[in-house]
Amino acid sequence: MSKNFKLQSAMEYLMTYGWAILVIAIVLVALYALGVFNGSAFLHPSCIASSGYICTNQTALPNGASNVLVGFSFGQNGGSSVYNAIIGVAPQASGSSPAGFPTQITENAICTKPCTLNAGNIQQVYVLIPASEFNSGNAIGSQFSGYVWLNYSTTPTGPSTSAAKVATLIVKVT
Repeated sequence: MSKNFKLQSAMEYLMTYGWAILVIAIVLVALYALGVFNGSAFLHPSCIASSGYICTNQTALPNGASNVLVGFSFGQNGGSSVYNAIIGVAPQASGSSPAGFPTQITENAICTKPCTLNAGNIQQVYVLIPASEFNSGNAIGSQFSGYVWLNYSTTPTGPSTSAAKVATLIVKVT
């Protein structure tokens, strides 16, 4: 007779903890579906420039059905001016060409070529990026992670020969 009570006790123990584990599993699946465990949701828009450069005030706005207009303030504080500057933005997944400039690049539309970046001056740069480069197209809250590239010359008459990745850009469509 005591054997039946032990089996009943074991079954009650398994059922109690089984229901608790099932409830916890359902809650975890619901949280995952809501995107709570998505790390990119916690990334705040930022533009982190390498030494000698300034990158701030990043924004992204939908521009038509297939593009996003990304804007940011860019400058350099290295002490000397750079000439014939071409500022571009490329997604993190794009590679580099043999010259060092990324293979997928969208050049800026605001800076008249040739563009000069004087030391300490900041320019507002606007770049048109295809919505396909954003994680959810050009929907509000969609995020883009990429790099800001600068192709420039150190002399006023020289061609743009030096290419450098000068900032990391994370921006969300607002």
